[in-house]
Amino acid sequence: MNRINKKFEELKQRHEKGMIGFIMAGQPDLQTGVDCARTLEDAGCDILEIGVPYSDPIADGEVIERSHFLGVEQGMNLSRALEFMAAVHAKCELPLVLFSYFNPIYRLSIPTFTHELKAAGGSAVIIPDLPLEERPQYESDELDIIPMAAPTSDANRISLNDAVAKSFIYCVSVAGVTGVRTQLPDLQDYLARVRANTTHPLAVGFGISSPEQIVKLKDNVDALVVGSVLVRTIEQYTGEKARLLHELYSTMSGLKQAAK
Repeated sequence: MNRINKKFEELKQRHEKGMIGFIMAGQPDLQTGVDCARTLEDAGCDILEIGVPYSDPIADGEVIERSHFLGVEQGMNLSRALEFMAAVHAKCELPLVLFSYFNPIYRLSIPTFTHELKAAGGSAVIIPDLPLEERPQYESDELDIIPMAAPTSDANRISLNDAVAKSFIYCVSVAGVTGVRTQLPDLQDYLARVRANTTHPLAVGFGISSPEQIVKLKDNVDALVVGSVLVRTIEQYTGEKARLLHELYSTMSGLKQAAK
């Protein structure tokens, strides 16, 4: 049982929903980034996604897109992101998930990436631009590629996602990109359809940024993903470390409280 599965078992036993946070590797700087991860853990984050900056982040909206471009300008790449993950792993107990577009992984080679991800303490990877149909040639028992379902996914496609899942299924809330949204569409039927065709835990993300949204969604899923609101906070308070950590803690603890 990997660390993600163990965490979902713990959450289930506590009758609690999980919070999955997202930060970009190495931002605002390496040491502060590690401190951000520790702060999120202290505030109740259960699983942490670490993003790899990429020049063409097609699944991401304005806030995380800016974070991608800043990381690229600063020279952050897949290898350095894995080094950052290792630094976080050394200071945190959180299960860690890498979020990367496919090209950097392909260039490194899948076997090398799989080895280096595990060495860095990573439990899984999310690759938003790897189609479900192309997964079989890259999958192995050693690599957990978290599948993503969308509101347009039918029962057959959801079942295919479930067949390849090792830990959980990421349910994208909208047919669009990441970003803070004041309103989300009604997701009840969609999430019920995914639940009816899966055996794995479900996490929902893209656009979730408030306790009110979490209260509406939590009965339909096992975990909720928040990213843009955390990345925006890091962007807003760069250079004010004490304020940054305080704001991150306040945001995550409020979201976690809503998920209980």
